[in-house]
This record gives sequence, structure tokens and C-alpha cells, in this order.
Amino acid sequence: MFLRGWLPVFVFVAIAMFAGCKDSEDSIWSAEAIAQSGADVPFSVIRATSPPSVGLNRLAIALTDRGALLSDASVVMRTYWFDDQPEKVSQIVEAHAEVIANPRSLTTTFDHHHDDGTIHLHEGPKSTVYVAHLDLHEPGWWGIEADVELNGKRYEGIRFTFWVLEESSEPAIGAVVPRSKQRTLRDVTDISEIDSAIPPNRAFHERTIAEALDTGKPVVVAFVTPAFCQTRFCGPVMESVILPIYERYGTTVEIVHIEPFDLAAARQGELISVPTAEEWGLLAEPFVFVLKPDGTVAAKFQGIMESEEIVTVLDELLSS
Repeated sequence: MFLRGWLPVFVFVAIAMFAGCKDSEDSIWSAEAIAQSGADVPFSVIRATSPPSVGLNRLAIALTDRGALLSDASVVMRTYWFDDQPEKVSQIVEAHAEVIANPRSLTTTFDHHHDDGTIHLHEGPKSTVYVAHLDLHEPGWWGIEADVELNGKRYEGIRFTFWVLEESSEPAIGAVVPRSKQRTLRDVTDISEIDSAIPPNRAFHERTIAEALDTGKPVVVAFVTPAFCQTRFCGPVMESVILPIYERYGTTVEIVHIEPFDLAAARQGELISVPTAEEWGLLAEPFVFVLKPDGTVAAKFQGIMESEEIVTVLDELLSS
């Protein structure tokens, strides 16, 4: 089921708990120890992407202070797996998180146009997350210990736990995607029926996903809604990510844009997922998938993202 407009954002607060921790009061991963690790920290840590699953994951976190996102930090995350026994916790990887921000968010404000003609003004600091790429080899409880440098101060050992799913609802990296046959320009009288961007790009609606895969090129599938973005983490993905990709690669890469919501209903105030979003198991928006010509997922991006993240993947696919 597609949860309309929902982006799973969780604050990792002091009361975070996980199975088995209650039996290990002296563990640095007990609820009390987790609470103490963030007691003197003047911000909260928020996960800005869906619950991770076994395999490769792009995990994004945000730092927030009284609702404002903090954009000038550096973050190192150490990832731990508990194996059902917190006293046997083992360090898996240390990752220096990348700062991901829409280029225009580094200025004071940017705007995007809504389908009804209004302009939504975004403040720059609301578009910053910190991304680490993690290979999570087992389902269950994991922990992250983060060191954050912010405003000349260093905060070490901020701990939180999170649950890793056996499988994600959306296609995983390495999985074969559905050969979807969404509506294209051939199926509508006006492009506004399937694209809320102002102006829309017809090139993104000429082929179904199945037809794009049949071209033998890398395919970028963008589940993005310019007019009906529902969360603070969605950002202007069409303007700042997809269009620059199109301008850079032209016809060497296939780009397919799918509105995750039925636009006729959305314009009446009701957010209903389109069949393709349900077929792909999406629980959030925006999502951008980079597909190999054989239909497997090379990479996937959710929430705030930068075009250069996708460029790196596409360049590797095209060079191979």
C-alpha cells in the first residue's frame, strides 16, 4: 500500500530501545546510556529516509534544532550490529557522511512553482541532510554512534538504534524492477494530466518504463511531484536534479518521470497513489532509481538528493 505523502522521518530520542537492551543495564546501548549520549547535545538527530533493509543503503540523517535543520555540520557515523546480544556488539563500518543539499539551498532561499500557479519559497537550511552509504548484512537491531562537528564544537558518541528490514517495500539495489506501463503522452489529451511541473518536459513522458528499458540504455525513473511535494525533505528534485541530468546526458540516458499521485484527485485536495507507485511499493516521495539496461537497480535515492550523486552512477554505467 502506498502511504499518501508519507515520508518516514524518526527522531532518535533518548528513549530509543531495542530487543535485549533491557537485560544489559551496563551496556553503552542501554536506553539510559543512549539518553545520556545525547543529553548535552543542542540538537536532535532525525532519519530522513525510509527504514533501511538488508543490503546496500543510502542512509540520510538530518540535524534539527527547534524545527530548523542545521546545514553546516560534519558527521562521522560508526555502524554497529547487535546480533540479538548487545554485549556482543561489533563495529561494522565508519562512514564520513556527505553533506547533501540542493545547490540553491546554499543561498538564502529558492522557490518552485505549484500547479495552481502559486510559488512556494523554501529557506536554504531546510534542505540539508548528511548521507552515508552502508552495507547492512543482517536484519534486526543496529546502532549508530555519530560524531558531529558544528559551530566550532565537537559532539562525540551520540548513539541511536534503528531496525533493519529483511526486505524493503521498494525495489532494492540489485533487484529487477517491474516493467511498468504507466500513462504516457499517447494516453492523455494534455501533458498536465501526468505532469505537475511548470513547465513540464515532454521528453520524460514519451515512453513507459518497459519501453525505456527496451532501448538498452541506462534508465532514470523519477517518482517526483513538483506541485504536491508533501514533506520538508522533498526539495525541488525536478528542477535541481532531473533537469540537469537531462541537460548533461541528452539521449544517451532514458529519463522517465512519474507523478506518484493521481493529479486530477490531487488538484481536488485528495492524494491518491498512481498504480505504478503501488506496483513499485513506494512508501514515500520523491524516489529516483537508476536502472541498468537489464532492468536491475544500480542505485536509488530518496528525499533530498544532488544531481552529482546520480552523475557518478550514470558515468560508471556508461563507461562500462
